[in-house]
Amino acid sequence: MDGTWTIGELADHAATTLAAHDSPQANGRVRDLPNERLIRWYTTIGLLDPPLGRRGRTALYGRRHLLQLVAVKRRQAAGRSIAEIQVELAAATDETLERIAALPPSSSGESPPREGFWRHRPDISHRPATVPAALPGHHPPRPTVVQGVRLAPDLTLLLETTDLSDDDLNAIDSAARPLVEELRRRGLVAPPESATPPRRSQ
Repeated sequence: MDGTWTIGELADHAATTLAAHDSPQANGRVRDLPNERLIRWYTTIGLLDPPLGRRGRTALYGRRHLLQLVAVKRRQAAGRSIAEIQVELAAATDETLERIAALPPSSSGESPPREGFWRHRPDISHRPATVPAALPGHHPPRPTVVQGVRLAPDLTLLLETTDLSDDDLNAIDSAARPLVEELRRRGLVAPPESATPPRRSQ
């Protein structure tokens, strides 16, 4: 292990970590243990950072991804909605994620991934705000909740809406088909898994 994991290994680490810590899924609020589909969706809506890089076509993940994934599940187990978790964890530092995820020692034994400085989120908590917090009526912008529409196995359209009808999906399919075909010709997206219309990412 070089400090990075495949998406399947990340899912296994997260599931093992959650099972070893009082199984927060047991309260019935959280339906899904982490799996590859869930990880991809969380990445699409910004709950997980993009992969650190790729080995061929295999995406690679690191310890921060594990912290993010476990932190999300802890918050879900506490009854928080995805929208609330997005707001709380959108720019969370590693220290914040460590506190929320509360990884047991056995989950922390892997050496952290060897990343460049540009991959780390800076801790900006000590920096002055650009707009004084004391100004009356000033509220910092909140992260936007988006919905993903899967156009191809590795191509997702993000929309700032929570209400898509079947007619909307059919229209998106018709409009996006030439783009998807061109991207496939260029080898930028994977071949189709099946001839199915686009679907909401969940």
